Amino acid sequence: MKQTPQEQQIAARMAPGVLSREGFLDGDRRALAEIIDTDRSAVESAGLTGEQLADGLEAVLKAAMAAMGREVAVGGWTARYREAMGRIPCPWGGCGVFPKGEVEMTQPTGGGVLRFTPLSVHLIRRHSFYQGRGTRYRLEPLVLARALGMI
Repeated sequence: MKQTPQEQQIAARMAPGVLSREGFLDGDRRALAEIIDTDRSAVESAGLTGEQLADGLEAVLKAAMAAMGREVAVGGWTARYREAMGRIPCPWGGCGVFPKGEVEMTQPTGGGVLRFTPLSVHLIRRHSFYQGRGTRYRLEPLVLARALGMI
């Protein structure tokens, strides 16, 4: 799938070292539109929307931030917010800047771990982007939906 010039610019901003040390795509060689379309299809096949997933993540983010570094129970998971200094802009540009902290969700019984940032919530809500396979903050849509108790 050939990328438009705009998609090429966005993908260039997602490269390691541009906006973040690790970048947003890692080794995922798929075109940006293909990544987004594949994830959007997975979400729709579950009868959900990206907005619903973003709302669920935002609720976890707020609860974890309110706990001020302590673990907080979220369904069958625990979540902890780790604050970091600085802010990061959206790779699409013109969407604002977001705190650099991260939430780590851990499933005590199954050993699952999900990590996301305030920017992750925005990327899902506004751009249907769950990040590239292999990245630290990649959220597989169906795994996320299960973790949030949506399926």
